[in-house]
Amino acid sequence: MEGSQVLFVLLLTAAAADGQSLHFGRCPNPPVQKDFNVAKYMGTWYEIEKLPALFERGKCNQASYSLLSDGTVRVHNAELLSNGKINSIEGVAKVKNSTQPAILDVSFFKGVPDSPYWVLSTDYQSYSLVYSCADYYGTFHIDFAWILARTRLLNKEVLSQLHDELVSAGVSINHLAVSDQTGCERAKAKINERPIIGILAQENRTPAPYSTAYIAASYVKFLESAGARVVPIMVNQTAEQYARLFNSINGVLFPGGSASITSSGYQRSAKIFYELAIEANKRGDYFPVWGTCLGYEQLTVLTSGDKLLSRTNTSGVPLPMHFTKEAKQSRMFKSFPAELMEDLASEPLTEHSHKWSVSVLTHNTNNDLKNFYKVLSTNTDGEIEFVSTVEAYDYPIYGTQWHPEKNAFEWRRPYIPHSPSAVKTTFYMAQFFVNEARKNFHRFESEEEERSALIYNYNPVRAVPNSVFEQKYMF
Repeated sequence: MEGSQVLFVLLLTAAAADGQSLHFGRCPNPPVQKDFNVAKYMGTWYEIEKLPALFERGKCNQASYSLLSDGTVRVHNAELLSNGKINSIEGVAKVKNSTQPAILDVSFFKGVPDSPYWVLSTDYQSYSLVYSCADYYGTFHIDFAWILARTRLLNKEVLSQLHDELVSAGVSINHLAVSDQTGCERAKAKINERPIIGILAQENRTPAPYSTAYIAASYVKFLESAGARVVPIMVNQTAEQYARLFNSINGVLFPGGSASITSSGYQRSAKIFYELAIEANKRGDYFPVWGTCLGYEQLTVLTSGDKLLSRTNTSGVPLPMHFTKEAKQSRMFKSFPAELMEDLASEPLTEHSHKWSVSVLTHNTNNDLKNFYKVLSTNTDGEIEFVSTVEAYDYPIYGTQWHPEKNAFEWRRPYIPHSPSAVKTTFYMAQFFVNEARKNFHRFESEEEERSALIYNYNPVRAVPNSVFEQKYMF
C-alpha cells in the first residue's frame, strides 16, 4: 500500500476511534457573521456544546480572548482535567482577510499549520457559534463546532436556534455533545500570581518644578503590601494609549486628592478606564475598579452622570463604620475576621478627609446609584448621614469615602489611626482588591514593555512640610 493510502487509512481510523465528526468530500463553506466586531467579541466564553475534538480531554472548557495592539487576538484556552489540574494553552488568532473579519486563523505552535476559526453567529453578549474544518486531500474532512456562551448555561431556545444554523450551513449535528460545566466553581481556579494595577495620576494643585502630576506613595505601598505591582496612569494620554494600557493591567485604582471630578485630566482618564471596565466585564473579562475618597466621588459621577455631593463636616476625622445588613455577606467584607469587623464597628479606625459626601438620602433616591451600588457602610457628621463604603451589584467595582491606605503608611496628621486593628484594616482591604485583580489575565505584550511601564522607573520624593503625604511620585 502506498504511503498516502496508509496515511489516509490511519487518519480515518484515528478520527473514527475518537468519535470525531468525519465526512467524505471537502469542507463546507458556511456563511459567517456579517459586520463582525472583533473588539466586542473579546473576553471569556464557556463551551456549552461541541463536536468532539481529540485535543479536548477535560471539563469546564473555556476560552479567553484579548485584543493585542497589532490587531491580532491573544487566545487562552483552559480545561479542568480528571486529576484536578488545569490544562491550558495559549495562541494567537488573526483575521485572514479584512473584508471578512469573522474568519480567523489560530496558531498555537510554530511550524504547525494554522487552524480556521469561523464565527458563524454571535450576539457578543450571550452566545457564539464557531466552526472549523480540517480538509484531507479533498477526499474527506473533519468538522469541529462549538457553541459558546458568556455564562456556563444557555437556554434551550437559543441552543435550538444554533442547531438549526449549523444544519443550514451543511454541518451535521449528529455527534454534537453537551460539554460538562458542572462543579467548575468548586475546582481550584487559575489565578494571576503577578497582578499589575494601574493608579491614576492627577494634576498638581500648585505648580511644582519639573512635574505636572503626582501619585501619593501610600497608594503604591497599599497595593504592593498585598502582592501587586503598580503602573502609573499618566494624565493627558490618548484614548488609544489608555486602551492599550487597559489591556495590559489587571485592575485600576482611582485615588483620593483634590482634582475636579467633572473637568480634569484625572476625570478624563477615570472616565475612559471606567467605560472600558464596564464593557470588559459585560464580555466576561473580569476587571476590578477601586475608588478611594475623591475616587469614590468620581465613580458616582461616572455612574449617575451627575455630581450629587453634599457638604459635610468630615475633613480629618477618624470614624467607626456603621455597617448595613448587606455588609457581612458582601464580597468585600465576608472574609474579614469577625474580631476586626467588631473593631471597625466600635472604634474610629477609618480616616475621613473629605468636605463632600454622597448622602444616604441622595443615594436611595437616585435610581442610577441605588440600582448599581450596594451600600455596605454609612457614617454621619452629626447632621448628614452619608455613604462610606459601596460595591457594585453586577461588577467588581468598589468605593470607599474613607482612606484605607493611610492607617499603615501616612503619619503627618494626628487623626490618622495606627492601632493594630487600624493597620490590619489597611492590609485586609488591600488583600481583597489585589485578589480581585488576580482574577484578571491581561498582560503586557513583552517583558520590556512591562518593565518600562512599572512604577519602579520613578523615585518617590519626600513631600513638602505642609503636605498630608509622607512621599509622592512626581511626573
